[in-house]
Amino acid sequence: MTEIFKMPDIGEGMAEGDITLWLVKVGDTVAMDDPVAEVQNDKLIQEILSPYAGKVTKLFVEAGATVSVGDPLIEFDGDGSGGAASGVATATLESASEMASVAPEPEPTRSTPEPATSTVQTVNGHVLAMPSVRHLAFEKGIDLTRVPATGRHGHVTLTDVMNFQADTTAAPTPVAAVAPAAPTPPKPADNKPEQPVAPAPLHEGRQQMTPIRKVIAKAMANQNATIPAVTNFDSVEVSQLVAHRQQFKAQAAEQGIHLTYLAYVVKALAATAKKFPEINASLDMTTQEIVYHDEVNMGIAVNAPSGLFVPVVAQADRKSIFQIAKEIATLADAVRDGAISPKQMQGSTMTISNLGSARGTWFTPIINGHEVMILGLGSIVKEPVVNAAGEIVVGQNMKLSLTYDHRLIDGMLGQSALNYLKQLLADPAYMLMEV
Repeated sequence: MTEIFKMPDIGEGMAEGDITLWLVKVGDTVAMDDPVAEVQNDKLIQEILSPYAGKVTKLFVEAGATVSVGDPLIEFDGDGSGGAASGVATATLESASEMASVAPEPEPTRSTPEPATSTVQTVNGHVLAMPSVRHLAFEKGIDLTRVPATGRHGHVTLTDVMNFQADTTAAPTPVAAVAPAAPTPPKPADNKPEQPVAPAPLHEGRQQMTPIRKVIAKAMANQNATIPAVTNFDSVEVSQLVAHRQQFKAQAAEQGIHLTYLAYVVKALAATAKKFPEINASLDMTTQEIVYHDEVNMGIAVNAPSGLFVPVVAQADRKSIFQIAKEIATLADAVRDGAISPKQMQGSTMTISNLGSARGTWFTPIINGHEVMILGLGSIVKEPVVNAAGEIVVGQNMKLSLTYDHRLIDGMLGQSALNYLKQLLADPAYMLMEV
């Protein structure tokens, strides 16, 4: 019986996705729940699993194509026509030979040719690794089949690839002995002025954007173009916060928790959202409505070798600082190991982007499309401040950049919310009383 596997919705209301890589080819026999393709949506790349068992008789699109939800992807146990079952006219691969291999990652164009190692595997002997892991291995020239896997269910992680030491021992190539060249006699001196040497032509290196970078570029351009954003820059003296964290670091470590300033900021911003609900809202421009959210789901921007991801601390307003710190660490590890799931990146109502760890100060982060604000968190810098007694002393100032959607949040509201956030961060005891 002919079965047609159609493009599933793998995200929150996903309309389309890019087929970044086929994991099967025509002629392969696939079991139910076998991975058959990698799909990029607006969140991340993930594998999709086959709902059918059978022999692949047709792939409807090539790798790299954008496919709408509901469009046909794979024909199982058919005659290769696919038309009667799907009722949709689609592009087909031109020949079976083109379908017999999976397209490798694009090789970067360099001024000096350099061999690349393909790490793509089909279902038969398929290496369990996220696309970000495969991309890193490709850049390092590492064969994934040689990397010991330490991830869940036998997945190769980013850490596995970074720790892997490829065998670089090779027999040296013998070099034929060459007689030394006879010295060149010096040219007779002349009185002509020395001519300037023409500069060498510039060399360019080009590399195809990764699927994740394409999505990031598209999202950033769209959000920057459609959201009228304003940023308020400020700082808060946090000597009491620094002392509080120092006091409880050891207790946190006993529970296996790395207590960071970010955990405090998440808790304080969640409390601020309860006092100023507009910053935790969304705009529905189709219906011209403001959508107020009951929960505070905090997106945390995490940098990984393959790009920027935003996992979510759900219900941050209901969790302790210890709980938040532990969850942030777990999510960040999942991102860097390439094991983050779409579910862990859904449902954010506001976001924090932290450049403090890179010693950044003020910056203008871009708002997520379904949110109305984002907090840019800078580093804590020792600076002179005036204390309550009017004395100039050394203080510890945390840099804050609050970017908000001016369609909903006016400057006075934005600064009022920022002032309240500063109060909470300046005195952890006050924060505990409020939240």
